[in-house]
Amino acid sequence: MQAASPVILIGLLPVLIAQSIGVYYHTLKVILTGLSFYVLFFLALILVNDTDDLTVYIPILFLILIVVFAYSILFFRQVKARIRTQIFLKELELAHRQVEELTLANERQRMARDLHDTLAQGLAGIIMQLEAVQAHLDKQNVTRAQNIIKGSMSQARKTLAEARMVIDDLRMQGKDQHDLADSVKSEVNRFMEATNIPVHKKISDSYQVSPFLIEHTIYIVSECLTNIAKHAKASLVWVVLEQQDDQIYLEVKDNGVGFDEKKNESTFGHYGIIGMTERVRLVNGQICLKSTKNEGTQVTVTIPLKKE
Repeated sequence: MQAASPVILIGLLPVLIAQSIGVYYHTLKVILTGLSFYVLFFLALILVNDTDDLTVYIPILFLILIVVFAYSILFFRQVKARIRTQIFLKELELAHRQVEELTLANERQRMARDLHDTLAQGLAGIIMQLEAVQAHLDKQNVTRAQNIIKGSMSQARKTLAEARMVIDDLRMQGKDQHDLADSVKSEVNRFMEATNIPVHKKISDSYQVSPFLIEHTIYIVSECLTNIAKHAKASLVWVVLEQQDDQIYLEVKDNGVGFDEKKNESTFGHYGIIGMTERVRLVNGQICLKSTKNEGTQVTVTIPLKKE
């Protein structure tokens, strides 16, 4: 047993050093601890007058020291990598939460803007017309009051149609649609039903794209049609959707009042233009808006298709 004691100690030293790695989590402290164990081991051999085998033990201990040192380096690198990964995951979770908050805020702003442009403005106009009716009735001007009431009824129908377009747009975003052509056709049909404005459609055969691209493309089409209904006073609309080479080509044009681009008299909808521009940027596309006074407005969008 006495002769085997040094061998047992040699076997225990790596175990003790490995335990120190889990205790200290510091490379320098682990090395100092290992050296301390080795010094104590040699002192024990000297005290028991067992110095004959030092030439054998020293190389073995040196090799063990190299192995333990290499193991400690790898261990600490793994620990640091794990810590960095945890920090990255926390930052990613925080960023994801912030993106969700920004998305909700943007959607709330868009909903508030759409409701303001439809219900709020429409109802305000109806109230003003009804006040005018009351004033004419007080003056016994029944004919004029009846004419205003007819106008109020027309305004109420228009407001209801625009509100339905907004509601349909919100419902559409929750659907799991994957066919862009069918989605655009549905959007155009809703526009014609709500406004009775004819639309000349040139939409290519159905082809599959990502839901992400569909969502942004349909928003652009919806925004164009909504602004035509609100501001263009158009009697005819053209919608083109084609796949040209490796990109989607979208065009929405009307024969309405238009605006003078040089004088920056756009009534197309400032927030609508900003929203469309942001959507086009998100799909790495390009947008071009052209308009001439009393000759209508044309919006063209090109979106590259990602190759699988």
